[in-house]
Amino acid sequence: MVDTREFQRLKRIRHLGLSSVTYHGSEHTRFGHSLGVFHLFERLVAELEYKGHKFSDEEKVLGGCTALLHDIGHGPLSHVLEGVLTPGKKHEDWTQEIILGPTEIHCSLTIIDSHLPEKICQVLKGDPKWQLLTNIIKSQIDIDRMDYLLRDAIMTGSTYGRFDLPRLLSVLELNEQRNSLVVQYKGLMAAEQFVFARYYAYWQIYFHKTTRGIEKILHTLWARAKELYKHGFFSQGGVSPTLQPFLEEKWQPEDYLIIDDVDIWQALKSWQFSSDDILSDLSRRVLNRELFKPVSLPENPPFDLHEQCKQVVQTHGYNPKYYLLWDRASDVAYDYYTSQDEDDKSKPPILVRDSNGKPQDITKLSDPVRAIAGKRKVGFCIYVPDENCRNDIKKLIESTTK
Repeated sequence: MVDTREFQRLKRIRHLGLSSVTYHGSEHTRFGHSLGVFHLFERLVAELEYKGHKFSDEEKVLGGCTALLHDIGHGPLSHVLEGVLTPGKKHEDWTQEIILGPTEIHCSLTIIDSHLPEKICQVLKGDPKWQLLTNIIKSQIDIDRMDYLLRDAIMTGSTYGRFDLPRLLSVLELNEQRNSLVVQYKGLMAAEQFVFARYYAYWQIYFHKTTRGIEKILHTLWARAKELYKHGFFSQGGVSPTLQPFLEEKWQPEDYLIIDDVDIWQALKSWQFSSDDILSDLSRRVLNRELFKPVSLPENPPFDLHEQCKQVVQTHGYNPKYYLLWDRASDVAYDYYTSQDEDDKSKPPILVRDSNGKPQDITKLSDPVRAIAGKRKVGFCIYVPDENCRNDIKKLIESTTK
């Protein structure tokens, strides 16, 4: 299965997209992460069986394959271009489509069990029949997060996202219904550390202003390329055959399985010499790390701020359609833990046994976690092309928020 062309493609897709502009070591791939989640599944199952929680052979095979393939649907630069290259279709949709075939992965799975592809998709969709496997792989305290938090912390060289993995695994057990993980009472501090690792990694790695800024440039660059393509600008060449279906929005699954990070970088290298000034400038900025300038916004900005900022950017000679970029924390693919009334209702809370052995939401037992999980913090930011624009917009914000 690992030797299939679909899985090998993950070697050419960076796990953190463009984060290397901020943390130069973060050049690891979806391939490594997928192997890591598979490893953690086997490790956690061994730990749980040692505690007396038995897993059937079917559960072990199904859980291991799901852990290995849970990210098989990621496209170029992972989350950066998700929904941009293929509007309305996320990597989870592609994952199921790839697993269900016709692909080499599908063939490999059916050799093990003719119904294995369908079962994996059931786990990924949260079918109650496989609720335990779903919660182990994708929940609030899961092996997917355990791997990427530590992997991203190591590769970025930061202390954010780190936690005591061996300790956390050692204090996990199953609830009485055998459908969810529960942290033992003695493991409360290990669970707290995990929650705070998520929180700090979110703000210091995944929502880092420098990273988000260059991601936004790539988004507006792609919008410009699509507009130019629509009006026949690339009729004499300038677009690789691999990217053409996505500019046309007439892609097929086989087109998606061909593209990876290399196609994006090759397009940027070509477009930096384009006769279109906007496409050329934006491509050069991404390639050479010539970043837009960030401006933090208040949580409740004035209602007409957008129009005023557009005028500022336009005054400095830029087209605000491509040079005024808005960002907010809710647009980030990763998240941090919040209490159940704030978070996704489809994901159960992190459960910790109290001193009487009763499973409780961690926010009821931990004052520190309750402090950060009670209300989701919102971050707003805009990006403009140069320092003069930034200074003028800062003055504008100061004058409108007094």
